Amino acid sequence: MAPTEIPKWLKEAKEYDYSDIKEGIRLHLNESPYSPPNFIIQEVEKYLSQGNRYQHPDLTSRFKELAAEYNKVEPSNIFPTPGGDGALRAIFYNFLNPGDTVTYNFPSYSMYSVYSTVRGLKVNKVNLVENGDWWKEDIDKLLDFAKKSKLVVIDDPNNPTGSPMLKANKDLISTLVESINGFLVLDEAYYEFSGYTAASLVNEYPNVMIVRTLSKAFSLASYRVGYLIANKEVVDALTKTSTPFDVALPSLIAGITALENPSYARKIVNEITENREYLYSSLKKLGLKVYKSVTNFLFVKDNRDLLNPLMERKIAIRKPIDGFYRITVGTREQCEILVKALGEILESGDSKQR
Repeated sequence: MAPTEIPKWLKEAKEYDYSDIKEGIRLHLNESPYSPPNFIIQEVEKYLSQGNRYQHPDLTSRFKELAAEYNKVEPSNIFPTPGGDGALRAIFYNFLNPGDTVTYNFPSYSMYSVYSTVRGLKVNKVNLVENGDWWKEDIDKLLDFAKKSKLVVIDDPNNPTGSPMLKANKDLISTLVESINGFLVLDEAYYEFSGYTAASLVNEYPNVMIVRTLSKAFSLASYRVGYLIANKEVVDALTKTSTPFDVALPSLIAGITALENPSYARKIVNEITENREYLYSSLKKLGLKVYKSVTNFLFVKDNRDLLNPLMERKIAIRKPIDGFYRITVGTREQCEILVKALGEILESGDSKQR
């Protein structure tokens, strides 16, 4: 039998990669530093003995109702997915064909590049522009590329810079939508931190889709719970491509319980926001170039090697592109430990110019 022919673009694709630590302070994956509340864990435990059964459709309907209420849309606008990545995968795999063109900002969420490569897509990258303490999109170039694109995907706020992009500006979104020969996807993974959303526009603009996750503010990263907010026609089409069981039962229960009690996420957001401002001012005092953020992480510009000296101290941060670091905001104690460690590294000269 001849060997199976694997597509060239899939052979050449690079998998998602990051340096991890088993013990220590994890400030590299934009996770919440706070565990899920006990009432979620207790509710999930009630269903663990049902691992031999698929969940009843009523549970998925309940999740859709709660997500719709949370976002002031209809249940028919909600497509539950295993994490925000599940929503992105559904879009890239069902609405695009090899050879189609996708446009996104650079830098942005690294999985856009992964999905584009494994699907054999042509890619237009629009470089973000440094703007004082923030970064901003190049709207003119974005609009120009949009005319030739089947998909424009924008993480808003942007990851890894932490800067707001379109900020749910209806005029900008309308202009983009009219330019695209396909879909506009707004990845609002950090919505709970930024406070702005374009969710209300999905029925007015049928080719606008919103990606959401419960991994960040709701502290459910490993449960893999997310959803897509989209026009009913889009949701109906995607529903045909999935099973009713794509979100595992424990994850679905965690998501339902979280959306029934969203006030705990607001408390987490408030706590992390306070910690972020402390970390921002502390890093600036160390002489580092730090950008402002509306997310749960900070973007730092520095050519020295900060990654390895911190790893030696069991502190993990992320280096998304050369010359820049992304630091997740942890607890106040974790932030204080990080600041102390960075101060020692910079003072001792452990960091080397790279």
